[in-house]
Formats: sequence, C-alpha cells, structure tokens
Amino acid sequence: MPLFWKPYQSDVTQFIESLKQKKPSLEQEQRKGRALLWDKQIDREFQARAEAARVAELLGAAHQEGHAWGDMAIICRHYSEMDECAGVLRQRGLPHQVRKGAGSFDPAADTSKVLTMHASKGLEFPVVALVGAGHMPAPGEDEREEAKLFYVGATRATQRLIIG
Repeated sequence: MPLFWKPYQSDVTQFIESLKQKKPSLEQEQRKGRALLWDKQIDREFQARAEAARVAELLGAAHQEGHAWGDMAIICRHYSEMDECAGVLRQRGLPHQVRKGAGSFDPAADTSKVLTMHASKGLEFPVVALVGAGHMPAPGEDEREEAKLFYVGATRATQRLIIG
C-alpha cells in the first residue's frame, strides 16, 4: 500500500473525528446518553393502547375461527387496563361487557368479558387474553402475591391463552 493512500472518510465522519480529537471523552459521553435514553420507560399509556389493540385483533381472529364471543375473556391486572381494552373493543364494534361489580355481569351473554384477575377467580373461558402481565409485579408490589395472581389469570384459559 502506498504511503500517501488514506481510506475514504465522508465529511461527517471527518467532522466527528475532529470533535473526538478535541474532546476524547465525547464518545463515552454519547454512550452514556444513549443508555439513559434506552433505559427510560416507554410511555405506559401508549403501551396499554397497543396491547389492547393487539388483543382485540387476536380475539377477532379467534371469533373468525369459530369461537363464540361468550367464550372469550380479557383478564386485566388493573382497572385502567380494563378501561383501555373496553375502549378499543367499543371502537371496533366488538361485543363485550366489563365486570367492575357483581351486578354488572351476565356470564351467559354472548359477549367477551373484560374483568380483573381478582374477579376471574373460579371462572373458565376457552380463550383468555391476559393484559398487563408484562408489567407484573409493579414497583412496591409483593412478587409472590403477583405470581399467584398471574397463575389465577393464566389458568382461566381452557384452550388458548394470549399473554399481551
């Protein structure tokens, strides 16, 4: 290789190299900044909407495969997730009912059921979608209790379990 040969570098690469020469710690500081960016929690509200939309899509597919709406349940960890799921189901025109109290629930209706993990105890459905399981346990919650609760929700499914 001739002594005058130098690998090609774009203007941008040359500029960055000159900055690194002026400030040797620049690259390390950039890595720290990227790490901070990636470590930040993604907007929980956006995640909940996306999870609810995906669950609605999967329940719609299960219905097209022959499952009755009444054979499906969306089991949530928190009421806020129930509200998000109900909103998406309503928006898509999918039949559902939300169980927030004992009087507001008709288990025989041909609608998908939206309920909490606590309220699902003792019930069974051929198709169950667990929403919010990826965020269990939340900070400050007892891991053992949350594991028991997850078990209750997951074992409500008799044929298909969808974990959001």
